[in-house]
Amino acid sequence: MTVTPFRVPLMQDPKALYECLATFQASSSNDEAIASISLALPPLDPLAALEQLGHATQAHFYWEHPTEKTAIAAMQPIARQSIDGGDRFAKTQRFISEVLQRTATAGELHLPMAGPHFFCSFTFFDKAHHEAQRFPAATVFLPQWQVACVRGQGVLVANLPLTPTANLAQLTDSVLQIWQRLQCRSAIYRDRFSLPLLHVPEPCLSHQTRFLEAAEATLTQIRKGELEKLVLSETLEVKTATPLPLAPTLHKLRSRYGDCQIFSLRDDRGQGFIGASPERLLQIQEGRLTADALAGSAPRGRTLREDAALGDRLLKSAKDIHEHRLVLAFIQQRLQSLGIAPHSTSPAHLLQLPNIQHLRTLVTADLPDRIGLLNVLAALHPTPAVAGTPQHSAEPYLRRYEPFDRHLYAAPLGWVDYRGNGSFTVGIRSALLQGNCLRLYAGAGIVAGSDPHREWAEVRLKLQTLLQALVEYKM
Repeated sequence: MTVTPFRVPLMQDPKALYECLATFQASSSNDEAIASISLALPPLDPLAALEQLGHATQAHFYWEHPTEKTAIAAMQPIARQSIDGGDRFAKTQRFISEVLQRTATAGELHLPMAGPHFFCSFTFFDKAHHEAQRFPAATVFLPQWQVACVRGQGVLVANLPLTPTANLAQLTDSVLQIWQRLQCRSAIYRDRFSLPLLHVPEPCLSHQTRFLEAAEATLTQIRKGELEKLVLSETLEVKTATPLPLAPTLHKLRSRYGDCQIFSLRDDRGQGFIGASPERLLQIQEGRLTADALAGSAPRGRTLREDAALGDRLLKSAKDIHEHRLVLAFIQQRLQSLGIAPHSTSPAHLLQLPNIQHLRTLVTADLPDRIGLLNVLAALHPTPAVAGTPQHSAEPYLRRYEPFDRHLYAAPLGWVDYRGNGSFTVGIRSALLQGNCLRLYAGAGIVAGSDPHREWAEVRLKLQTLLQALVEYKM
């Protein structure tokens, strides 16, 4: 269908919405047509909307960057595809293109985050190797309800199925009711719950032994010239007395990690994935591409003086600078292979989080019209920041040394809108959720000069930090 910037004055005359839907329905030759209606909202908290509309325990996608004052909640999929096997990025793009061909847009399309958005998740590998496949290799959906707020401007996007027999009066009423509920509800999420309390032992000795042996073996492969870097991860599995309450958990994450990207996704089987990632793999806005090169880590200090010394040491560390340059060079080379001319915005600088700090470089470029976001995503995943280098050598070693599957850990999660804009986060600092069972993931990069015991200490710190953010616990 033709994209039509028809402005719907719902607040003044709700009949206009009905007439707009009727026009779209009459002009459509497709039995599965969709109308996407964007309506302005006052400043609001999409996390509150996720909870208030009753979708926190149902299939959803939530993403927020607190310092950028941007958040989006997507609920109730109406068009969805699960993809297994290879060529998943291209198949995802084909699905998005097919749905857009039968979608008409209307309303306040000038607002940020207006228009139909497609929410995507990809597993790290396209096939599981040690366990049953928990998630499809790729999942993409268009939600019926999308609530976003960007720097104080709210927007509701309603994606409505317009079958030939659709009850337009009912659809109109449902949009009006949701819009009115969001108008009069509290704009800010109010934390009313405490997080579950549990006792968690130290990560077991067998995990430490396994990691140290894998790190030593990796260093041997590096000395032989078979690898330059390998990112080894470990897990920590815990149980809570009750399932994590989603909204309070996300609220705690965003309060603690304002410089991270807070995310949550859930499928129809009750499986969830939640985290606070410091790394944005890719963002495209009006033809401008931005990617993070994030590698090299150090703890934060207990005093300002100690903290400054640790940061200065990280900026001068030959080992960490080498690790960071591997990631930066990979991103630049992959972009160049697509015909994109990248450049770095600045030298490596510190990204400082509450318990850890990283070396970070932003890579930017102008995106040619012929190249879509998912083309770039396919070229970049996985970067040496989460896998290793050379990529073709690193991936088999990950399967050998990690006796568990990563599933969505360290994989791309994000959205693409109807104009080709989008943002994808790397799913690190994250945990799988199934009922009251949590599996936390964390990793560390092994390069020449790495000390396996120091790398294990980094993994342990990351696991403990994430656990503290998710639950109240005692060691």
